[in-house]
Amino acid sequence: MIWVRNSVFLLPMSVLARYFSKSDLDEIKSAVGEAESKTSAEIVPFFAESSHHYREWAWFGAFLLGGLTGISFYTAQNVYGLVWGNESLFAVLSVWAGAIIGLGIFTLFPKLRILLVPRNAKQYFVELRTKEAFLDEEVFRTKNRTGILIYISLFEHFVRVYPDKEIARVVPKSEWNEAVRLIVLGMKSGKKKEGIVASILFCGDLLKQYNIHVEKDDKNEISNEIRDGGKLM
Repeated sequence: MIWVRNSVFLLPMSVLARYFSKSDLDEIKSAVGEAESKTSAEIVPFFAESSHHYREWAWFGAFLLGGLTGISFYTAQNVYGLVWGNESLFAVLSVWAGAIIGLGIFTLFPKLRILLVPRNAKQYFVELRTKEAFLDEEVFRTKNRTGILIYISLFEHFVRVYPDKEIARVVPKSEWNEAVRLIVLGMKSGKKKEGIVASILFCGDLLKQYNIHVEKDDKNEISNEIRDGGKLM
């Protein structure tokens, strides 16, 4: 955990502060404002380090490493003859030792743990967390149901664009692929902020293209800052 000093006590550094500078966050906020100046929609970017803790997969890692040490023992004894004495005891101890070490490694190092998780499981938790974020940030509470959530899950390498029902009714789902691609490209190239800004501006142009215009009495219903998804792993 990284800590920053407050005038009264110590606070954990936010996820956003770990990956973006203050100027980065200001640019993202400005991009939301610029995009929303072209449309009555409300764009809410949301950045999560991960969408689930995946701690249950640490046990799978323990199973794998326990099996690997057991196979290594068998190979050492029966192929190379390197182990002698009470073979049954050595076999049991080697499996348990590997399992305990594996559990420790995959519990302490989340980036290794997530490598064990199949893509469909990661996708499930990203979809679930996207819907939770949509509700938590009250993206649905716009006058004409024209909110849109851009959800970024860093460790899983997933991006989801989740529009409210009025936008989903007008804009085909496939049109959001470019918004996703711009963020993914930015993540891969080490330009997170640039990718997010480009995606937000694209969304503004796309919404304008589909005639979701600014209304006369339009007001900013949701703040423009990128949301901090916190640390789950």
